[in-house]
Amino acid sequence: MTVSAEHRGRDVVLTATGELDIATLPKLRGLIRLALVDRPRLLVLDLSELRFISSSGLGLLAGTHREAAPAELRVVAGTAVRRVMAFTDLLEFLNVYSTMEEALTDAG
Repeated sequence: MTVSAEHRGRDVVLTATGELDIATLPKLRGLIRLALVDRPRLLVLDLSELRFISSSGLGLLAGTHREAAPAELRVVAGTAVRRVMAFTDLLEFLNVYSTMEEALTDAG
């Protein structure tokens, strides 16, 4: 998995590609924690290029939702990741978008 960070004013976008599983999770978790140190207004996780997300990856999303406050967490997810998220009810409490543009322009 590769992960990159982009700061846009008070907003942070983290983009992950590849597979998010128990082996790659620490890399993304570390960048999330680093991003939250600066207390961003908005944290966007772009997972649209993930081919696979494990249960540990889903747990990271749920935990990040709690840890990010007061920052707003938004997730960009492709079809495969959305399908897995639907089975776990994460779609019920996470702000999930189909595109980065939607995630960045939504007024909340």
